[in-house]
Order: sequence, then structure tokens, then C-alpha cells
Amino acid sequence: MRLILLLLTFCTVAATQAQDYLWKFDFDYFFDNREYKESSFTGPQTLNGIWITPAGGISWDSTHTIMAGVDLLKIPGMKHAVDKVDLTLYYQYQTPKTIFRAGSFPRRDALNNYSDFFFNDSVNYFMPLMQGLFWQIGRERNFFNAWMDWTGYATPENRESFFLGFSGKVAKGSLFADFQSYLYHYAGTKPGNSLYGVSEQMQGVASLGIEFDSRKNFKGLLSAGVFAGIERDRKADEDHKPIGFISRANIEYSGIGTENTLYAGDPRMRFYNRYGGDLYWGTPFLQGSAYLQSKFYVRLLESDRVKVRLNGNLHFTEGNVLFQQTLTVSASIDNFTNNSRKGTVYPWMRVFQ
Repeated sequence: MRLILLLLTFCTVAATQAQDYLWKFDFDYFFDNREYKESSFTGPQTLNGIWITPAGGISWDSTHTIMAGVDLLKIPGMKHAVDKVDLTLYYQYQTPKTIFRAGSFPRRDALNNYSDFFFNDSVNYFMPLMQGLFWQIGRERNFFNAWMDWTGYATPENRESFFLGFSGKVAKGSLFADFQSYLYHYAGTKPGNSLYGVSEQMQGVASLGIEFDSRKNFKGLLSAGVFAGIERDRKADEDHKPIGFISRANIEYSGIGTENTLYAGDPRMRFYNRYGGDLYWGTPFLQGSAYLQSKFYVRLLESDRVKVRLNGNLHFTEGNVLFQQTLTVSASIDNFTNNSRKGTVYPWMRVFQ
């Protein structure tokens, strides 16, 4: 009874505030061709999909928002009209210096500072939603955030799993220090099954670097740091503590750029053959002691509403050079974003006009 009264009170208070009704429609397409035949860590494949996400909501008091929507995935070549259905459903509190979200919301909006060393491309393609909590103070170049993502609820068939993470950045002038980290807990079913034990993996990167962003369409980043972790299988009574060196070197001019990340150190993902992607969500190439990822890209279209990006990625691993090609298209319309800003027109785009 008290809960019902509390909810009625909340609705009454919200109804007395100035309200705005929101709507949004997102379209996301991805094509990812992976030529990984020479790798012993992962195999070749082509991933392709289309996400449609209509959503609506209500905001009040300039800080509170509730959004709800349906996420529909179509995989070209499959016989089903819709191959996956998920829900966007979250509450948001936002001020100029703070943001808090609870519910089911897009991962790319919250964790865009995490690389695919933590979350590989397949996670972003097929599991784009976080289901949990996100809190951040600060914005852009100076911030700290904490988050939880509940990825598996324990049932007789499903194992319990969740993420707890922290990340942040401090910048002054062209200098910066940043870190990204998470703990992933992979447990058993409920009721318990003696076949399953509890495993964890913790990953953390701390870096120092310099970055530059000019108004003449040139920007760059150079950093170096430490990539440390703990991997544990309690049932087998095994644990590993990999540590290594990590560096980034990125540069972009007029929408054409390259992003390079080097890892050198202890082999990671030591239980990959045992648990695979159930335990590890990062790029499987980290199973080796040395790995260089080089992404070369062109922004084919760039505006507030539409983004089209073409990539040619190289993976240097196990003495081989592996090739990957990706094309991503994102389009979004809504009734709450400023429509007055125009898209970026890079000089090289005039060749196609």
C-alpha cells in the first residue's frame, strides 16, 4: 500500500512540472568482413546487420527523462523478419556536470571511451544495450564514471554474469591522463549446478599522453601506459595476472585517419579455450604476447544526423597480417536535438560531388 501511495505521489508531482514529450528514431547498419584464416585465436567470418530503434519519452524539470523503445535487429540472409528484439527503457537525470542513468540504454552513449580491447566489435553489433546503472561527473576532457551492466540472470539454464566498471580522464592543455577498467563476474545457475564454477576477469588500462584538436580538421593523439589484469577460475583453482605495455597513436585530417594500438606483454585470456566469449568480451588477439591493431578509415558522411564510416583494419598477430573491412551507417532523427547545425564537409568529398 505504501508503495502505491509513493508512486501516486511521484506521478502527481511530475504532472505539476513542465513536461516535454520526446520521440526518436535510430537506424544502424553494419557490415564487417574478417579475413582471419591464418589466426589460431579466431576464425574468418562476415557479420552483417540492421538495427531499427524507435523510442519515445517524457522529460520534466529540465533534468529528468524517462525513455522507452523497442530495438529490432534484422540480419540479411536470415529467414526471419526480425532476428532479435530488445527493449530500451531507462530513467535519466542530467545536469551540465552530472549524468545518471538506470535501466536499459545504449552502451555507445555511456562507454564510448572504451576500446575493443575491452568490448570487441561483435559485442557492439549484437549487444548494443547496457542493462544496469551509469553515473558520471564531468564532461569531455575531465570526467569520472562508474557503471554496472547485468548481462546474465541466474536461472536453471542461464548463468549469472555482470560487469562493474570505472573510467576517467583528466586533461590540461594538450596533456592528459586516463584510465578504463572493469570487473566481469561469471558465476553459476540457480539452483546451483556442480558442472559450473565461478570465474572472473578484471582488466585495467592507465595511460599518459598528448592530444591535439585544431579547427582546421586536424587532430591527433599519442599515449603510453600499462595494461594489467587478473583472470581466475575458482573451480579449477587457477589464476593469472597478465601485465603489459600499451600505446596509442591516432591521427586524422579532413575525415581521413588512422588509429593504432599496440600491446606487448604477457598473453591474456588464458581460459579462452575453456570459456571463449562467455568469459572474455575483448578482442581475442590479446591471447598473444604482442598485438598491433591498425585502423584506417574515411568518414564518408558526417553530420549530427547521419554518420557513414568505411574502415580497412590490419591486425598484426602471431607473425601474420590479417585484414578486416567494415562499413557502418548511423542515422538518427528526433524532436529534441538542435537542427540548426550543418554537417561537416571535408575537402576530399568534393571529388564525389
